[in-house]
Amino acid sequence: MTRARYSLRRRLVWLLTSAVALIWLLSAAVVYQRAHHEADELLDAQLTQVADTLLAIVAGGEVEHFVDELQGHSRHAPVPIAFEVWHRKHGAMRRLVTSPGHGGFAPGMAPGFSEHAYAGARWRFYAVEDRDAEYQVVVGHAHAAREGLAREIGLSLLLPAGLALPLMALAVWAGVGRSLRPVETLARQVAALDAQALAPLDEAAVLPDEIEPLRAALNALIRRVNEAFENERRFTADAAHELRTPLAALKVQAQVAARAQSADGRQHALVQVIAGVDRMTHLVEQLLTLARVDPAREQAMPPPLDPAAVIAAVCAELQPLAERQRQSLVVDAAPGCTVAASAAWLQIALRNLVDNALRYAGEGARIEVRLAAGASRCSISVADDGPGASPALRARLAARFVRGEVEGEGCGLGLSIVSRIAALSHAELALGEGLPRPDGGHGFAATLHFSRAAG
Repeated sequence: MTRARYSLRRRLVWLLTSAVALIWLLSAAVVYQRAHHEADELLDAQLTQVADTLLAIVAGGEVEHFVDELQGHSRHAPVPIAFEVWHRKHGAMRRLVTSPGHGGFAPGMAPGFSEHAYAGARWRFYAVEDRDAEYQVVVGHAHAAREGLAREIGLSLLLPAGLALPLMALAVWAGVGRSLRPVETLARQVAALDAQALAPLDEAAVLPDEIEPLRAALNALIRRVNEAFENERRFTADAAHELRTPLAALKVQAQVAARAQSADGRQHALVQVIAGVDRMTHLVEQLLTLARVDPAREQAMPPPLDPAAVIAAVCAELQPLAERQRQSLVVDAAPGCTVAASAAWLQIALRNLVDNALRYAGEGARIEVRLAAGASRCSISVADDGPGASPALRARLAARFVRGEVEGEGCGLGLSIVSRIAALSHAELALGEGLPRPDGGHGFAATLHFSRAAG
């Protein structure tokens, strides 16, 4: 099932625009609350000022003159605040003045602020009396007016935001597109790569910090692919070269057997053919092993392994070969030293090392396989008292198809396989002098050094 594709630019535009719109809405809500609060304080202060002013006018005896002026003014402009003036005489309250356009308020309001229903709506009132409690002034203001003032403030903030959001979306669309242009350029460079001749992407071009790791990873992948292709071509060429000579020898021996006049000559030729087949079998097995090991990659750290059991198993498997060649195969591998290595890789490496020693050390040689435990590492050495190898030759023996100076049945791949397995296992392969010989020389030794792992 294919996953639905989506546009990164469109998604970024929607996310950024929605985030800004949400922030604007939250800001407008906060501002609306603050505006409502400020409007309440402002209008309360206005009610207090109007009430105090009316009380001073009434106390000064200018009620009739004030009423005349108020009525004349209300004909031209309505008064936003409703008020009433009450007079207490003989214990009874009498309404003296009522603001034009409003009915009477409920009598007997307590001094201070209060809220009551008036004319089918909710109003806020403020009542004040003089010192003798002879006059009382009540002023009021509808809550709807307060809500309308706060609403106007909120709309004055939201309307510019509503007009600016589409423009901002277009700006974000253009900005995101411009920012993603390096990605498109990188995609075109990758699309233009030739599968037959992969070349790393141009690293001189400046890319954003978020895209530079992608180019670096692609270049690293291209280099690994090129390395793999080169290894494959080299392996194919080397294998073809190495297979051509033994196949030709087999053909010659088969022709000799076909043309032999005597039974002894035919038998000798057939024996050579069988030996050639054995060498070919060994070469093919090594090539297959190298083909499996060479492209392998380092994996997660394997569980701790005690190599003593692997050493014992490999030496027991090759012991019959040593006995046929009257060779002495000595094993000294005490358990207790653990390494972080794959048992399968370690078995292949040890089999190649011991097999090389058996093939090249010569008849009657002594081969010692030892496991040495150090403070920080475990070392597995395979040493013999055979002809050995010069320092110059030892430096090249880990390469493919490089053989020793002694004629043998090897194909020059054993140490190359061991070297590759050592690299995969974070180990070190060291080639040096082996066991001493009676003539004063030394044989050959190969040692694998592993870091110790917690058991």
